[in-house]
Amino acid sequence: MQAHRASSSALSEGISTQASGCLENGGIRQSEFDLTAPAPQPVGEVELLLSYLSSRPGFHTAATIAAFLGLTDRKVRQLAEAADGLIVSGPGSPGYCHLDHCPTEKIHHITATQISQAKLMIRRALRTRRRAHSLIR
Repeated sequence: MQAHRASSSALSEGISTQASGCLENGGIRQSEFDLTAPAPQPVGEVELLLSYLSSRPGFHTAATIAAFLGLTDRKVRQLAEAADGLIVSGPGSPGYCHLDHCPTEKIHHITATQISQAKLMIRRALRTRRRAHSLIR
């Protein structure tokens, strides 16, 4: 229950921008992780991806999009992230789809999967942080 409250709190308040507690040579070394939002992508590139997807209904793989637009798979992921929720994609989805062309059931399934995975990742991070802090004491 405590982990649930902590994960809910982290989701509602935003994730902290720093984490610490890495083992090094038998001791603890503080390290910082940058968990801030990714750097903004050039608007023209985001709009290029949005245009591609809005003119082609359905899901498209990152490889297909990348080949057509002359991008890398990683760049496609970055642009989709920067599209402010207009591009639907996630774990188990067949690729990327413009929100306007995505069936409601698919949107619900993908977003539920994303939220579930985020909760699991937050729980894991909190367990790791607790263990690291117990080593410091």
